[in-house]
Amino acid sequence: MLTARTPVLLDREDGHWYKTKFDEIYPSISTILSKTSSDEKKQSLQNWKENEPAHKFITEQAQHIGTQSHKIIEDYLKNQLYLEEFDLLPIAHFHNLKSFLQNISEVVGIEQKMYSDKLRVAGTSDLIAKYNGKLSIIDYKTKRKPVYDEYMYEYYLQTTCYSLMFQEITGQKIDQIVILVSSEKNTRQEFIKSPNEYVEDLHERIEKYYLDSQL
Repeated sequence: MLTARTPVLLDREDGHWYKTKFDEIYPSISTILSKTSSDEKKQSLQNWKENEPAHKFITEQAQHIGTQSHKIIEDYLKNQLYLEEFDLLPIAHFHNLKSFLQNISEVVGIEQKMYSDKLRVAGTSDLIAKYNGKLSIIDYKTKRKPVYDEYMYEYYLQTTCYSLMFQEITGQKIDQIVILVSSEKNTRQEFIKSPNEYVEDLHERIEKYYLDSQL
């Protein structure tokens, strides 16, 4: 069912967009959340760019580390891992998260592209599997330092969106959203939430995006 409903990621400069098998084109949930983030958050990012001369390098490095870390975990879950192919920092993040990864079982989808006709949104979930025996949307993040729960709010909305896409496609309800965070300070964090807590807020953000798009 998931394979039959897999959209295609389009190469566009205005965010991530996906094309469905029925030729509908939907923005990714990450694009929607970025476009509808608070003015304070947008200003904070702009201030950081203006005051950090190396902001492009830092951003590119973070993306590179995140991409390699995701690939290591993907290969580990597929029993196809060869660490010689990767840089030291992503390998360190993997070892840091390994105790959490051992809670994963019954993998349903890895880097699973999905979409929702009801929400008119698409995206790619890191992992759909059981975590401590519960069907979960699982995301992994690499950070420079530990994060606070409030910082994770946008990620909770994003993973909640994946849970709704999955339910629309399969009829199965996701029990929980799980975000695993490894930092360069050698900390590991596990955030587990019920997607029910974020459905209303998610709908508001998607509605705002489409209302703003019509202006």
